[in-house]
Amino acid sequence: MGSHSRHGLAQIARDLRPLSDEFTKQLFARLFGMDPSLRELFPASMTDHRAVFFRVLDHVFTSIPEPGQQDELVEFLAQLGRDHRKYGLTEANYETMATALIAQVHATYASHGGLDEEDAAVVEQAVRLMTGVMRGGAHSDPTPARRSAEVVDTLRPHPGLTVVRLVAEEPLLFRPGQYVETQIPQVPRQWRPFSIAMPPNTQGQMEFHIRSVPGGDLSSAIHADTRPGDRWLFGQVHGIMRADGEQPVTMIAGGTGLAPMKSILLAMAARADNPDVHLLVGARSPGLLYDSESLAPLAATNPWLRVTQVTDSRRDPWWLKTPSHGWRTLPLRHGSLVDAMSRLDLQGHRVLVAGPRGLVRAASAAAAARGADPYDVLHDPI
Repeated sequence: MGSHSRHGLAQIARDLRPLSDEFTKQLFARLFGMDPSLRELFPASMTDHRAVFFRVLDHVFTSIPEPGQQDELVEFLAQLGRDHRKYGLTEANYETMATALIAQVHATYASHGGLDEEDAAVVEQAVRLMTGVMRGGAHSDPTPARRSAEVVDTLRPHPGLTVVRLVAEEPLLFRPGQYVETQIPQVPRQWRPFSIAMPPNTQGQMEFHIRSVPGGDLSSAIHADTRPGDRWLFGQVHGIMRADGEQPVTMIAGGTGLAPMKSILLAMAARADNPDVHLLVGARSPGLLYDSESLAPLAATNPWLRVTQVTDSRRDPWWLKTPSHGWRTLPLRHGSLVDAMSRLDLQGHRVLVAGPRGLVRAASAAAAARGADPYDVLHDPI
């Protein structure tokens, strides 16, 4: 960071990027020093939270100077405020964060001549906008900040995958294909987004498909320790994937990316009139196609639905002691999901993509290459 006389908000954002880790460490140390009670609202490890916070701050600082970005930014911050209700933040907490953030920006520039009056005013206005809109968004949402549900069953179709079924006393409001911020009792104050694998219903039933990620505290705890009787907490619901109208739909689902697709398909199966749907579901090997036994009758009883299974390998790994054979009832291809897309004509199709980040990026690009309008290629944030 060089010496300066004027920066502007966009340049301040550029200056902070190489310092993001140290900046956020010092910021949250300052915040918790100002109000130690705030520490109890956040997870034990702040690494992920700090990274997300800085991405938000960078987005705010770079969007404010851009013409035409203000409406989108305000909606983004309002949604963020609605999301943050799950932490139990108060008016005073937002004020403390604003004060700490402004002070940390000043501290970062202190050894380089400091901010001039105009820069200082711009930073304060940006921070006050960010915290003010978030606070307003939180206050504008009449729905409960948190809901809960009780685990009633857990299934482990193969090593590394857990299917969790829950029942909520008050049904969660969501659309098929959406995901929800989730906290489990084994890892308090840590929230993760999980896709809901069934459509909403009046009984409050929910199902989640969760892959155990090496080194992932939450997924590992779910796989090892989740039991009937556990109570899970849920925050805000998100997600844009949907199938509506007469537009044909192609679904690309890798691994547990099947969960939101299954939710959409089950909701469609309850209707009489649907567009044609082609689901391509992928796994590393046939025995890891864990939900074929429910997809097969769904495809057999709904003429608008076609299911193609795709596996990287023709054989199951040696460690898969009791592989599922439900995949034998549906068409199976070998190769990657992106390879399987190469024969498709996706012009005029809505394309829904879910799964690992690499797949989402590659499949989205492949869909556009096969004729899909980029605006019709939908996936959750990655």
